[in-house]
Amino acid sequence: MQKEITIVTAFYNVGRTTRSNEQYLSYFDFWAGLKNKVIIYTTDDMKEAILEIRKKHNLEDKTIIITKDLKEFDKENFEKIQETFNNYDQSLNRKHPKNIECNNAMYCYLMYLKPFFVVDAIEKKLSSENIIWLDFGFNHRDEFFTNKAEFNFLLEKPKNINDKKINFFSIKNEEKNTIPAIYYNMEIFITGSIFYGNINSWKIFKQDFEKCLNCFLSFNIVDDDQIMLLWCTRNNPDNYKIIRTYEWFGSLLSFIPDDIKSHLTFKRKNSKYYKTIKEEI
Repeated sequence: MQKEITIVTAFYNVGRTTRSNEQYLSYFDFWAGLKNKVIIYTTDDMKEAILEIRKKHNLEDKTIIITKDLKEFDKENFEKIQETFNNYDQSLNRKHPKNIECNNAMYCYLMYLKPFFVVDAIEKKLSSENIIWLDFGFNHRDEFFTNKAEFNFLLEKPKNINDKKINFFSIKNEEKNTIPAIYYNMEIFITGSIFYGNINSWKIFKQDFEKCLNCFLSFNIVDDDQIMLLWCTRNNPDNYKIIRTYEWFGSLLSFIPDDIKSHLTFKRKNSKYYKTIKEEI
């Protein structure tokens, strides 16, 4: 059975003032040496810069860049998101009212589109059977993994993950708060940087995400993908698996071969867990 998996990601400038295009390109440059096929959705003006980064690793033949206007993916729901932001203050009573998800409709729409990008690649017959979504800005250059020269391997299908479901990664053991409470307190349970599953599970995920968005819109609220992921797991638990991770970007270790994992350098910030595995692997 083929172990290699396809990576899908996307970069669109949605007006995030705290991070420039150049900064995001530097984030991508850290992991761009991964030898998997990478499918990247972006805009015409970013295509060449992204391709040049993959060319540095002689991986242009395993790189597909698709330029497509964001609004084309789900124009109807984009307009609903925009209308909701225009009519209702999404920062009201939120714990972090200045966060981008409280103030930028296009950002929330982009987060919602993650399964849409993957399914678009599937429908174009560009992907393998198993697909990982990896945020373009994954690792924020060296926030967890610290040596980009080490990123020259293939991510592989994990032995202990059910690829017939979409696999999410959580940074807490459990979340008992209600969805409305989480909307206001803005506490994160499931990370949004990595999702993994097979072709069929991604198609189901896309359908569930659209249902989730319309549920939120019925209450005149919009948020980024993290709370919507939790909604999906609670309303369709058979479609998803939540896996505990102990650092925000540590979930990638699940897809790294054991013989490579033992040589990687990374930081430990929030737990003693990685001290243990570093000694074991």
